[in-house]
Amino acid sequence: APVADVTIGAADPTIGARSPSEDPRLASQAVGAAIKGYDDAGVVSTVKHFPGHGGATSDSHDTLPLLDSTLAELEAHDLPPFESAFRQQAPAVMLSHLDLTDIAPGVPASMAPEVYDLLRDDLGFEGVAITDSLGMGAVGGRPTPALQALQAGADLLLMPVDTATTHQIVADAIDSGVVSRARVEEAAARVVAVQLWQARVAARRPVPADVVERARAASADL
Repeated sequence: APVADVTIGAADPTIGARSPSEDPRLASQAVGAAIKGYDDAGVVSTVKHFPGHGGATSDSHDTLPLLDSTLAELEAHDLPPFESAFRQQAPAVMLSHLDLTDIAPGVPASMAPEVYDLLRDDLGFEGVAITDSLGMGAVGGRPTPALQALQAGADLLLMPVDTATTHQIVADAIDSGVVSRARVEEAAARVVAVQLWQARVAARRPVPADVVERARAASADL
């Protein structure tokens, strides 16, 4: 959390009510406020699903959705909430499994260097980039999806089908030079930096004794 996808409404089968709004401006306000709240509490938020899953008309849990929006359309409709999150110093972002036909056709965004370039170079994000689940149908049939994501620019690999096998594949790729040690050290450094930040902030934000009662009250208010 938070979800930053701007839904297109009924044609969106995946995000739906998880989206903060169909209006990019309102979604941006909600996402920016959420990131600030998480940060203030020392909770590591992960804004998702970059660069925006709300316009996809198929479900990435089952298949690789095609999103034929141009970069200009993404900038107008999908990216504003992510830009709002990044202005609030969001610590982490999740990459979607979308086929962005105008940016990296045929490759899931989570495994496309061009999408990580958009994230890092164009939008200036410096935190942790994590993939969506690598066990989802959108990427399940691809060979070594975790390795492809790591090579493309991912820092964390979420839920591979077989963690032990994936670990061995990555270790072997480092040993053979298929993946550079610099790429892995870059990824690890970002993760450690976020862990240290979270520990430092959380130490200054003790959990209130009545946290359960507060959570119940907040839930009732919603």
